Amino acid sequence: MTDIFLSYRRQDSSSATGRLADRLEEHFGPGRVFRDHQSLNPGEDFTEAIRRAVSTSTVMLAIIGPDWLTAQGSDGKRRLDQPTDFVRQEIETALQAHVPVIPVLVEGAQMPARETLPKSIGELWRINAMELSESRWHFDTDTLMRTLQTRYVIESERPAMGDMPGQTPLFGSGARFALSLLELATHPTRMIAKQQTGQAIDHVRALVFLLGSLAVGSLLVLLGFQLQADSSSIGELARRFVGGTLGLVLAGLVLTTLLSVALMLAWRLAGRRIELQQVTLIMAYLVSGAWLGTAGGALVFGFGASFYDPGWFGSFAEAIGFSRLAPQTGGDALAGTLGLKAIPAVAGLGTGALTWLMTVLWCIVAWGAFRHAFGVTRPRAAVATLAWLLLLGSVLALGGGVAWQLSKESARAAMHDQTLST
Repeated sequence: MTDIFLSYRRQDSSSATGRLADRLEEHFGPGRVFRDHQSLNPGEDFTEAIRRAVSTSTVMLAIIGPDWLTAQGSDGKRRLDQPTDFVRQEIETALQAHVPVIPVLVEGAQMPARETLPKSIGELWRINAMELSESRWHFDTDTLMRTLQTRYVIESERPAMGDMPGQTPLFGSGARFALSLLELATHPTRMIAKQQTGQAIDHVRALVFLLGSLAVGSLLVLLGFQLQADSSSIGELARRFVGGTLGLVLAGLVLTTLLSVALMLAWRLAGRRIELQQVTLIMAYLVSGAWLGTAGGALVFGFGASFYDPGWFGSFAEAIGFSRLAPQTGGDALAGTLGLKAIPAVAGLGTGALTWLMTVLWCIVAWGAFRHAFGVTRPRAAVATLAWLLLLGSVLALGGGVAWQLSKESARAAMHDQTLST
């Protein structure tokens, strides 16, 4: 998907829009600029593709030429007054989706008066427009591009960060990963939509992003474990640290695959044939964000809990398979008076719980990426989600039943052995 959506009338400003698009594509890259038919794949539903592109863009440039307002259809009526007018629909969709709209005046056009605009796009009148004059074309377009970079944080592909003096490709990759994490946290559906370009490299990027996020989240969790125990050597600590990270990353990959398979089946039950690779591409980013939020909340929550029980992380580590990593001291802290320690304790517990709550809300918002990517209505997306939850619930219930039966058999066998021994 793209960052910059160009909305224009071909009979009004096709030439100026083409020149502007060329400059934007040269500066930001062709994949970041959307201009109607040239950015669509064969066989796509035009109306749905335009709606999806608008709602997932970072900003819309509404190109207004001399005939933008007065252009008429074959019936002699003004196009802007018709609800089916594509330009009107594009701007309506952007305003409803809270996508910033910048009116761009070309070829000497003036900003339309408020009373001349349909009510559904009347808000356009209040937005400060930017003029691109023929005599100052390069200066004005440079100003526009600087605005897109500074205000809307749209990255230019020139120069690449790895090519900057004093920087390295590794630094550039790390910086891009950090920026992607920030965008995923603030605009999940938009960020995920941008990763779907229809190329095989999309899946490679999603896998690398998932691995990086799982590793970072695992490090956050393991940092909370009291690994500085006196009884452990540096080599033993390193072994536990690396082993724990690899174990959590592997578990995250398995979980992502299982969730993706279940969701693919759910979508097919809902009447939409979706391939597994389509689901895994989006699920990779969802699991990445959910895991980082969960791990970050656990670290902060554990920090607060350690003021009540300094062995809290050690107990948790032992519960999931680690040996006790630190002596458990202060276990009776609840019976004593915390004094000033109550402040960081309450702050840590509250912040951790708030982080988990925000992660849940983030997951709900980010889940909309599937609906945007597959171009379906909200009711059908709700049906697929419900089917997915039922499938997961059935699997968990079946697994719990099997585990219960195995535990009963194990207990019965243990009692039988004890009877024989006595």
